[in-house]
Amino acid sequence: MEDERWTDADDARLTLHAMSDDHPVKLTMAMWEAFEDHAAYFELLSAWVTPESLDQWGDFSEAAKALRGEPLNVLGTVRQFKDANDVAYVWLTKARPDLQPRMTSGPEVVNVLAIFTWIWRPELGGWRLHAAGQQLDPERLPRSAPGEGPALDSVPA
Repeated sequence: MEDERWTDADDARLTLHAMSDDHPVKLTMAMWEAFEDHAAYFELLSAWVTPESLDQWGDFSEAAKALRGEPLNVLGTVRQFKDANDVAYVWLTKARPDLQPRMTSGPEVVNVLAIFTWIWRPELGGWRLHAAGQQLDPERLPRSAPGEGPALDSVPA
């Protein structure tokens, strides 16, 4: 009989499974997957970004090239500023093949390669990606519903 104990990897998978499809972590994963064939998914990718940033994304080839260059992990914890819950930051880190998916109970050192900055835009139907790169100051973002984002299980940014 095989050992079927519940592991940290099981906790991580369950947490991800419980997230709604429009959660910024799941949207980040979907965006990353769509970059695989950015030409075929151009319309979808365009709908997932803020209108203000659409020109910066171009045809998404540069973002795809930058993010598909090496194995990445998407951290399952969103970061938010207390007074800006309409902005969510999702970290992409360098993949470590020696680690399985897991839940963490505190800070750990990670190699952040990119941060996806999502903005809650209810007039557009939900979360929209504004940038991938460095964490952006919420006050400099095109926010239409400051402080009115849906509740996320997040940690301070």
